[in-house]
Amino acid sequence: MWDLEVSLLAEDGYVQEKGKINKTVKYKETELLAYEKPIGRAELYYAGQSNTELTKIIVIHAFEYSNEQLVKIDGIVYQVINTYKINNEQLELKLKAKKGGV
Repeated sequence: MWDLEVSLLAEDGYVQEKGKINKTVKYKETELLAYEKPIGRAELYYAGQSNTELTKIIVIHAFEYSNEQLVKIDGIVYQVINTYKINNEQLELKLKAKKGGV
C-alpha cells in the first residue's frame, strides 16, 4: 500500500551564479513513502467547478508534512492545491502538475 516514493520540496535559500542577474531558488528534498488514491468523478467535478486542474491525489503520514507546496513524483513536480486530514496519522494531498518546472 505505501509503495509510492515521493519527495516534498521546501525552499532552502537562493543561488546566484556569477555573471547572472536572476537568483535561482534552491530546494531541500524530504523523501517519504505515500500511496496514490484514485480520483473520483465527484472530485473531478468539484475541481472543474472551482477552475482547478486536479492531477493526482496522494496520502502521506501527517507528521511528515510541514506545509510544503511542491511534491516530486517520478521526476515530475506537482503543486499542492489542497490538503485534507483523513485522521490523526494520514493526510491527503491534492496535486496539480506544475507548469514550467521548479
